[in-house]
Amino acid sequence: MKVRQLLQKPSRASLRDRALLLAHLLGTDHKELYFMEGLEVPPEVEERFFRELSRPEEGYPLQYILGEWDFYGMTFFVEEGVLIPRPETEILVEEVLKRLPEDKPLLGLELGVGTGCISVSLLYYRTNLRMLGSDISLRALRLTRKNALRHGVSDRLLLFAGDLFTPLKPYPFDLLVSNPPYIPEAHWEKLPKSIRIEGYSSLIGGVRGWEFYERLAAGVADYLKPGGLIALEIGHDQGEVVRRLFEEKGFKVETIRDYSGQERVVLGWRY
Repeated sequence: MKVRQLLQKPSRASLRDRALLLAHLLGTDHKELYFMEGLEVPPEVEERFFRELSRPEEGYPLQYILGEWDFYGMTFFVEEGVLIPRPETEILVEEVLKRLPEDKPLLGLELGVGTGCISVSLLYYRTNLRMLGSDISLRALRLTRKNALRHGVSDRLLLFAGDLFTPLKPYPFDLLVSNPPYIPEAHWEKLPKSIRIEGYSSLIGGVRGWEFYERLAAGVADYLKPGGLIALEIGHDQGEVVRRLFEEKGFKVETIRDYSGQERVVLGWRY
């Protein structure tokens, strides 16, 4: 069967997902498939294509099948149980990079590294930056290390297992960044299967969803120097409460909206 015929086969998976999967199995970029429509697909690849295609049709994330996903112009390894990088988080990275000077050494801290897409991207585009990164998941820490090695920034990234600031002692960082779990626990059962596969602890932030920000605001003054920047991804309806939490601690706060006009990133400066 030819490439064109495979892609035209009826499926519950989107055409984009089918193209990404077939390109992955053929060892090429999905954009190249449209110049390969007449190519005869080897029988073993065809067989595997239909076998693997049944998984996203049933709600399994294509990203985990591919084993990698693009984020901010880079490609990151991904694994089941670790949050898949999303376009909304690219906004967080972009807004932080706009505000990081390039002419002096900087030290940053990320809480909850996941795949490492935030820290690794920041380190890749700011060679004057060093980062510490934590996560409660050893799988996430191993994955972050793998991605840091892939993009040549592992020598500027120190990883450790911990929850929030544990086991760090107070230290005045220039930057603190996080994309924490922020979905209320009552929403767990309502989430699509394809989302729940990413892991309860990756997604659920507590009864209200914003408990992490509350805990963070209570202790962040010991971990950010005066004038230092804190940058957080938030749920679409959490802008007001997160802004208030940090303003009450003396931060100057700014919110950034995502591509759909929802508040998605909170930036704060300690004064």
